Amino acid sequence: MNEDKISATEAANPRTRGLGGASAREMIKMLGAQDALAAPAVKAAAAQIEIAVKKTAAVFAKGGKIIFIGAGTSGRLGVLEAAECPPTFGTNPGRIIAIMAGGKNAVFTPKEGAEDNAAQGRADMLKKVKKGDIVFGIAASGRTPYVLAALKAARQKGAHTNLITCCALAPKAAAQNIIYLPTGPEALQGSTRLKAASATKMALNAITTCAMALCGKVYKNYMTDVKASNAKLRARAARLVCVLAGVKEEAALKTLKAAGWQVKTAAVMLKLKLPAAKAQALLKKRAGRLDKILEAR
Repeated sequence: MNEDKISATEAANPRTRGLGGASAREMIKMLGAQDALAAPAVKAAAAQIEIAVKKTAAVFAKGGKIIFIGAGTSGRLGVLEAAECPPTFGTNPGRIIAIMAGGKNAVFTPKEGAEDNAAQGRADMLKKVKKGDIVFGIAASGRTPYVLAALKAARQKGAHTNLITCCALAPKAAAQNIIYLPTGPEALQGSTRLKAASATKMALNAITTCAMALCGKVYKNYMTDVKASNAKLRARAARLVCVLAGVKEEAALKTLKAAGWQVKTAAVMLKLKLPAAKAQALLKKRAGRLDKILEAR
């Protein structure tokens, strides 16, 4: 086999050749040293991530969907990212979605052969994508047939396409924006659930967090669109209102209840002494941007 054509994610790592015969402490040290390479790999892709962030924010602001698609570990990372956005940013679950090769059951039970089914990738994508959406194909190897076919279908439908990969050999025509994370060989040969997955998750975190911030769903570094769906998150919402409006917990809780547990609405009600309906109308007028309201006075 021509070693020049082997993806870096499939190559043997010379720095961890002694992994199997090492002590537990030595193995942990080897893995830690390799894991530390994930963050620099994300930093190296900053320019491409910036492109993705700006385009994602623009698409989302216009009502388009954000779609993640992948197989195996890559697919599960997309599922995780989509699932975490509604409670974090108060987004509608239908606006940020994930497609998993092999279907929902493959999230929990591996269906590794599903990644080779290009026809299914195309079919799955065409069920969900529309013109004006943005799609992120996630494939550490950069060559997953299911993902590449889905990206092609998405582009044909008029969606903006991105490929997140850890392989420099990924086809350049696979997507309009290639986010290449140079993580190199894994500590355990070919096991891209390790630093490749860590780097991919970091990149996804950056894309969704920054895009949602650009859409006004973050004020300073506060999670102001948090969905207060349990006791922990209701307590967080109350603390946020205390900070934003400069009030005590009792007033924060009382106003949050009147505001339907919406942090931004409660903060505007208290700061501007408005009823809930007028606070919500003002937020809508300002596209949900709390800075345009609290810092305009």
